[in-house]
Amino acid sequence: MTELSVVLISKNQAWSVVRLMESVIGETASVPSKEIILVDSASTDETVELAGAYPIRIFRLQRGQPLSPAIGRHVGYKQAQGEYVLFLDGDTELVEGWLAHALRVMGETPSAGAVTGHVINLPTAAVKEPAALLRKIEMRAPREVLWGSYGGGGAAMYRRAVLEEVGTFNPYLNSDEEPELGLRIRHAGYRILELDYPIVRHYNDAPVAMSSVLNRRSRNFLLGIGQGARYHLGSALLWRWLRERWWGPAAVLLMAAGLGTLLWSLVVRDFIWFSLWLLGLCLLVAGLAFRKKSLRGAFVSVFNWVLLAEGVVRGILIKPLPPENFRATLEVIKDLGNPEVVLAAPNSEMPPQDFPSNRGKANDSANRRVGAGNSSAARQQAVSGAEQGTQG
Repeated sequence: MTELSVVLISKNQAWSVVRLMESVIGETASVPSKEIILVDSASTDETVELAGAYPIRIFRLQRGQPLSPAIGRHVGYKQAQGEYVLFLDGDTELVEGWLAHALRVMGETPSAGAVTGHVINLPTAAVKEPAALLRKIEMRAPREVLWGSYGGGGAAMYRRAVLEEVGTFNPYLNSDEEPELGLRIRHAGYRILELDYPIVRHYNDAPVAMSSVLNRRSRNFLLGIGQGARYHLGSALLWRWLRERWWGPAAVLLMAAGLGTLLWSLVVRDFIWFSLWLLGLCLLVAGLAFRKKSLRGAFVSVFNWVLLAEGVVRGILIKPLPPENFRATLEVIKDLGNPEVVLAAPNSEMPPQDFPSNRGKANDSANRRVGAGNSSAARQQAVSGAEQGTQG
């Protein structure tokens, strides 16, 4: 079996993909048996072309279907064959030295289902600058955490045997797929360890603006907490999920209290209760403004809670579907199993084929060749599971 699979996901990240590739190629050079897989979500820039210069396998999810980080990771895992599977996002850079530590810890700790590390968050402009050298530190023992990559960047390495047991990322979750997977791993009796060492540099701008919150809503990134609750409804994991993602239920209760007191005040024509709720909200905004040292940031946080409450309710209403039945249409852009490597044309119309439903089993690459005689025809494939969540 391949020792290590590295699954990368990307979408319009030509600005950062070269740095990601260089870091992954460099850090995996000492691993005797490895593979690198990129799953691209229908990028319209040069992400795929730039990544194609490296010795990796590339798959592109086609337009016209739901696209999300969870889907990219799910698809990548289905292609991977490694004993350990490292997931990285397209806006990250693997930090030098982390992988060697992680492989050692996983080898020495059979109870570890996954391992992650600190995240160094940097503005996107920093991707053009040389990476700062890490100061030499004396590593403390790994600590147990609830899920991989607390600081963002989707970075964590998982043990294949554990993912085979509990399942991989749920492709139907629009967000919060990492905490949900972490919950299943811990419920099965395994540990998630965070090394006292950075795993990635995460290049990301997080503007404090109403527009950024609205953008997250339009991309359905606020549905995950509610979807996770619906998936675990009636199971022992429901209360653990709600407790660990407490800010989602808290936002719902806060908004429900406001709406309830307003309706009650209209009925009895006495606005004392609604006034008390508004007073509490004003005190909350004041506290946030003091902590954030920004009144604007406080209002953005409250606005985010309003939309989060709506997203949690919407997520709960989405009918859960079995992750093992998921399907996605994709193109093989570059397959190292094919001696004649080509870049597939983006507009292939060939019918999809189904992957075997066995979780984690990779297909024979000889059955997934891109036609070398016609560069405009690309083989499309389907990955396990087929319908998107409908309102339930």
